[in-house]
Amino acid sequence: MSPVDDILRHARAAYGDLRKPDYLFFRHAQENNPWAGLLKSLSARFKLEDWSDWEDGVGFSYAVRGRADSKRSWSLWLSAVGPYAFLCANVAETLRRQDVITSADVTDPDPAELVRELHAAGATLLTADEIETTVDFTSFEGKYPASTFVLLFGEEDVPWWHES
Repeated sequence: MSPVDDILRHARAAYGDLRKPDYLFFRHAQENNPWAGLLKSLSARFKLEDWSDWEDGVGFSYAVRGRADSKRSWSLWLSAVGPYAFLCANVAETLRRQDVITSADVTDPDPAELVRELHAAGATLLTADEIETTVDFTSFEGKYPASTFVLLFGEEDVPWWHES
């Protein structure tokens, strides 16, 4: 099964009909955050700032900052649709495709620790190609088709697509 097929399998289980999605699952996720254990573990090492959009999001988003003496930061999205995470090496208004962190390209100790924690929590880190994939889904705003980023996190769209 391809990564996108697996994403769609989880999406159908969460939303039901992807052309007329039901967002009720996210209300349950807000009440019983499936990532609570991961967030507790991360908060022991990093400072987390919750940027989640409770109105039209279907995931949890955080600015992750290193310890007080560190100026390093990361943007992290955790999906309520399935066991998916998206991590970028920056907290900025403009994220770039090259900021994406996956398990395959991490050598720096801090993001490597983030990746280890995400994997230990059962998260699949998504690549830029995976979140850019267009799928048969109608977004909260009625956009059809939509990217897997919208499907999994409910955000406006892939961060670098609307920053030009």
